[in-house]
Amino acid sequence: MQITPEGAITTVHMEFSDIVGLAYDSKHRLYVLENTTGNPFPTPFTAQILRVDGKNNYTLIADGSTMQLALPTAMTFGPDGNLYVSNWGFGLPAGGGQILRITVPD
Repeated sequence: MQITPEGAITTVHMEFSDIVGLAYDSKHRLYVLENTTGNPFPTPFTAQILRVDGKNNYTLIADGSTMQLALPTAMTFGPDGNLYVSNWGFGLPAGGGQILRITVPD
């Protein structure tokens, strides 16, 4: 949803599920991290990261099959322009998580 300073509400982006992270790149493009897609409960390797390229227009940046996104819990852009994602943020013994570096296409 987009809310103006005057309080007007507009639906801008739809059809996401289980969002656990949002981030903007240096070009002010929005990225959405979905922990699980297509399942009613957390399911390893069904996560995806999408870049919003317009109203209901998305580019797949990474998913469970291409980047081994298992159960991600957060993401952020580093000063180098790469996207960093906490993977296996839960579901493993303590110390079992990892940080993935993803080079984002232009």
